[in-house]
Amino acid sequence: MFRMELKIKHPLSKKDVKEIIAQLSQMFGEEIARKMLNKKDEVKVAEFDKTTEIILVNDKPMFIRRKDLIFPLVIALYNLSDEEDLRKWPRRVVVDEGAVPHILNGADVMAPGIVDADEGIKEGDFVFVVEEKYGRPLAIGIALMSGKVMKEKNRGKAVKVIHHARDKIWEVTAR
Repeated sequence: MFRMELKIKHPLSKKDVKEIIAQLSQMFGEEIARKMLNKKDEVKVAEFDKTTEIILVNDKPMFIRRKDLIFPLVIALYNLSDEEDLRKWPRRVVVDEGAVPHILNGADVMAPGIVDADEGIKEGDFVFVVEEKYGRPLAIGIALMSGKVMKEKNRGKAVKVIHHARDKIWEVTAR
């Protein structure tokens, strides 16, 4: 099987790293942001494709960056889920077992499969999707409705998936 290599472009400046930490703090709170990244980490940018960069922290793929948006990769969340219960985190969307195979095949998240969501989620936010039993992350995507609506609605697309476990980005980053 062909394995794509990440092409390292350049290290990030301290200022850029601080900006990422600030973005993560806004999304998840400072405590969680510090678990993912701190000022002493070595941070580099790698190109994935024309619109997507992967940010490596101490040579481990941690974040995806598209335009100016940064969000943790599924593999980074997966590694954190060993110690953290992601089902309690901000920006989470929790789905039932029935939704898991569809999401792993790249399907968007449909409202009927959602058992819980962070009520602070606004339409257009980056969110991550976890399964309800073990809290393992499955995907990241863009919320198509607020977290409150996700919990109440039982039809329609709730999250547009942009990266999921087993996709091309996963193949490159989960080593």
